[in-house]
Amino acid sequence: ECRRLFTIAKNTASRLKRFNGLNSELLYHPPRLADRLQSGLQGNYVLSVGRLEPVKRVDLLIRAMAFVDKPTKLLIVGEGSQRDPLETLAAKFDVLDRVEFLGRVQDEHLIRLYADSLAVAYTPYDEDYGYVTLEAFLSHKPVITATDCGGTLEFVKDGVNGKICDPAEEAIAVAINTLAGKREHAASLGAAGYEIARQITWDGVIEKLVESS
Repeated sequence: ECRRLFTIAKNTASRLKRFNGLNSELLYHPPRLADRLQSGLQGNYVLSVGRLEPVKRVDLLIRAMAFVDKPTKLLIVGEGSQRDPLETLAAKFDVLDRVEFLGRVQDEHLIRLYADSLAVAYTPYDEDYGYVTLEAFLSHKPVITATDCGGTLEFVKDGVNGKICDPAEEAIAVAINTLAGKREHAASLGAAGYEIARQITWDGVIEKLVESS
């Protein structure tokens, strides 16, 4: 009975076509915190935001920290079934002094964490859409992601607004070290990301839906 079908990302559209034989139109929408995110300082940490579940591959970031130059840290926001195993992994790789598990945080705290980060590392496997990517860009921060991350690759362009790496700890570490050593470059990547993310608005979503009615 639907006159038109919309999906939140190209990745989800391709799944709908592959598994259900249905064509759909792309309709990006902004993340929940879009109008509150802002640019801030450029701290000595990379931020990870998301559920602590296997598909989000936070373990990849923790292993990467063994190859990341000091004093750069990894701050991890989120809870999930992998919290204890991830803390054990950080101890195994001897990076507990540079990996902080912040758990669930209030919106104001999260906004500040985004604003003052060096970059945002987001490496889930085959992500549907990925609010984190847009939240990072709206905070003027570059995104470090991987070649198999799905929806994030619809926004992140290597060397333009972020870094796209092989899904391997050493490759991710190289990206982090590069941004830490070239802060002006990191800032320019974040600025380029902002120009993309700011174009995704609820006004645009409503306009598209009204056109289809």
